[in-house]
Amino acid sequence: MLEAITYQNMLRDINSNEIKEDTIGILITRPDLEVGKSILNSLNYFHHLSRNNTNFYLPGYGAYWYESYPDGQVVTKIEGVDWSFSDKMFVCFINDLETYSKWEYSGESELLMLEYKDGILSYDNMMQFYLDNMMRDRVIVSIPSFFQQLLRICKNDKSLKDISNAFGKDKLIQVTKENILNNIPSSLANVFVQEKYFCIRNCGK
Repeated sequence: MLEAITYQNMLRDINSNEIKEDTIGILITRPDLEVGKSILNSLNYFHHLSRNNTNFYLPGYGAYWYESYPDGQVVTKIEGVDWSFSDKMFVCFINDLETYSKWEYSGESELLMLEYKDGILSYDNMMQFYLDNMMRDRVIVSIPSFFQQLLRICKNDKSLKDISNAFGKDKLIQVTKENILNNIPSSLANVFVQEKYFCIRNCGK
C-alpha cells in the first residue's frame, strides 16, 4: 500500500521502480465511507499481503506529513507509522484522474486496476471494482475476503485478462440470483455477472 498525495507523485513513484510492465491498483476511498472504514481497519494487513505482489496507491493518504496539509487527519497506522488523509488532496487527485481518463468518480469506494507498460499508465484497458455496489449486491462477502482473493490471483498472474477471468469463474464470488438476477435466464447469469463487475473497460481518452 503506497501513498498517493498527488497524481504526479504517483506517476513518479511508478516510474522510479524501473519496471517495464506491471498492473497497478488505485484504491479510491474515504474514511467516512463504510467500505472505507473496513479498508482502513485492515490496511496494515493488506500492506503486508500485497508486498512484493501488487502496488496499490491510495489517493489522499500518506505518512510523515508534519502538518504539510492543514486538513490532514490521522486515520490508521501502517507498520506502526501514522497515516493521514486529506480531503483536499483526495479531491485534487480525483480531478486529475478524471482529466487524464474518461473515468468518473462514483462518490463511493472503488478499486481501479490499470496496465503500466514502457513508462505509460494506460486507461485503455481498466478494471473498475465498485466495492460498495459489490457489497450491496452480495457479489462479495466482505472487503477483506475480496482483497484476499484478489491478491491470491495476482500472486500467480497479474494481467487484467487473467484477473477478470479468475473472478468470473471463482465459485466464492457469486451473485445471489434471487436478489438481482430474477429476470435473467440462468444460462446468461454468469455472463451478466462477468460483464457488470469483472469486465475490462476502455477509459482512455
